[in-house]
Amino acid sequence: MARVLVADDERSICEAFSTLLSDEGHEAVVASSGPEAVSLVRDQAPAVAFLDVRMPGGDGITALEAIREIAPDLPVIVMTAFGTLDTAKRAMELGAFDYLGKPVELQQVRKLLARALHQPKTYETEKSAAPLPDRPVLIGRSAAMQALFKQIVLLTSNDLSILIIGESGVGKELVAHAIHDNSKRSAEPFVAVNCAAIPDTLIEAELFGAEAGAFTDAKSTRIGRFEAAGEGTLFLDEISELPYHLQSKLLRVLQERSFERLGSVKPTEFKARLITASNRNLDTAIETGNFREDLYHRLHLATVPVPPLRDRRDDIEPLVRHFIAQASEEMVKAIKGVEPEVIEKLQGFSWPGNVRELENCIKRTVLAARGETITVHDLDMPKESNYERRRAPNLEQALRTQAAEMVKHPDKFGGEGELYQCLVDNAGYEIIKAALDATDGNQVAAAKLLGINRSTLRKKLFEAEGE
Repeated sequence: MARVLVADDERSICEAFSTLLSDEGHEAVVASSGPEAVSLVRDQAPAVAFLDVRMPGGDGITALEAIREIAPDLPVIVMTAFGTLDTAKRAMELGAFDYLGKPVELQQVRKLLARALHQPKTYETEKSAAPLPDRPVLIGRSAAMQALFKQIVLLTSNDLSILIIGESGVGKELVAHAIHDNSKRSAEPFVAVNCAAIPDTLIEAELFGAEAGAFTDAKSTRIGRFEAAGEGTLFLDEISELPYHLQSKLLRVLQERSFERLGSVKPTEFKARLITASNRNLDTAIETGNFREDLYHRLHLATVPVPPLRDRRDDIEPLVRHFIAQASEEMVKAIKGVEPEVIEKLQGFSWPGNVRELENCIKRTVLAARGETITVHDLDMPKESNYERRRAPNLEQALRTQAAEMVKHPDKFGGEGELYQCLVDNAGYEIIKAALDATDGNQVAAAKLLGINRSTLRKKLFEAEGE
């Protein structure tokens, strides 16, 4: 049996923890403020502590500082519904065992408690080499964002290659910046490249540089982004759009930690940390032959998923208030508040363009506002998007019905373990056939209609007809 401190000013949370701990055979000691938590650590010597950030009489981070003086080896799990990246970073710097976003799942508490009671007690952390620069920051209070903040902090202490995945507009570059800015490389350059924005004919010289005379327009030697990053961070956004022949060159750079400028055979050492990002499913790109599998495995030594805004609607209100303040300053307006109805309407939208789309919406709204408070009449909502149209009710119902039938009778559809692929293959083949019928068999037109390239269409047809 272990004595466990639970410090939270919400009585219901303390009661839930007490019940759980009792069921697990442990003793709970409860505090409702920071000073009380510090006192119980001194007097009761708990084996583990769960500490809320927001409590009366001083915040949890201040309490954690005091607890570290009394019990430097005590595993402390910090909990919050209002955390920021700075909060997560400070908690980890003070040796927090873990960092939980609220609402807390009891199953997660069980696992953390077991780890804390049996884990070697080492809490050394590395401080950031430089303060954070003045730039856009990640904002969120949802459990998903608290988990993201924790993962960012953990990745700042190593040099692993990172793959950030998420839809367009979720803030993948902000995540990359946050990792860089809080790492030992923070005083070095952060160089960002959007692989989708550079023409195929120019991207190799842009990345690796070129010697004078290497090609027609190369009047003088120029360094590329790999060299410009120095000992900092190189961020390759939309890595799925990197031309295939350059994927093999990138793989070689990661293996040998060196590269050559165009027109040169002299190797240049690659010293930067590599962070990549993609809004596409790279597994699908590998299956279609558009992305190298060996490169994929080298890129995602650590994977950071950034959740879409529709999966963290609790973050919409703080984001809205932040964007209103930002836009008000830019437009020299004195916006001081926002109606609750505005927040409700914004939370009811799916935001296919994610945080970027929400920011643009708020900018338009602030521009149109005439008073000091944003009202629903000021709100300039986006029009129905392609994403919303794709979620057609009739289609969703048909797929739901078919999926239920497949799960009920798996043997009719290839057996257990084959159902997902069976549904995807059949649906894909049927829509390709429909597109070919609609375009009188014109494969180029059908591929354009579907939004895929012709080689993918032909490959899917060959696979289906060859079975």
